[in-house]
Amino acid sequence: MPVGWFIAPYVRDPSTLPRIRRYVVVDELTATIRADGGDWSETEVLGQVAIVKVRASAGTLSQVAALPGVTRLPVHRLDDPLSTLTAEQKTALRTRVQALGYTLPEIAGRFPNDIGTYTLRQLLHFIASRRRKVRYDQATDAIIDDGAIFTPRAVAEVDAAVA
Repeated sequence: MPVGWFIAPYVRDPSTLPRIRRYVVVDELTATIRADGGDWSETEVLGQVAIVKVRASAGTLSQVAALPGVTRLPVHRLDDPLSTLTAEQKTALRTRVQALGYTLPEIAGRFPNDIGTYTLRQLLHFIASRRRKVRYDQATDAIIDDGAIFTPRAVAEVDAAVA
């Protein structure tokens, strides 16, 4: 069964008001993924998003990629080299990582050469190197990720959970 890696946002669950709860948007397709005999797992990273691995039919993976705010990573095995990507895809990846909250100097320090000389595993390990604790700000009705820094669940655990 095909596998896909995604960067997916967290969204608020309005059914839990007045309590504030959020979930990874991929959860909206859990029933479809399970109906395929598939599965998914995630780890939260910076920027109130998660790295998500999904095992499902090609059609369901396309549905996941079509969810709002979801980015499907253009390679699907952790040891796939990013050298197979076009210049535009590599630029888009670098831009997406920067949008999560990593600075250009951090990115350049970890990937000093063309990002194509690295693997998906190396990129995901970098993205999953930290996250921030989130909090609810009642005055602005916003969920803000400016808390303490945590080490997210390891990418290897996410990978193993959806073997």
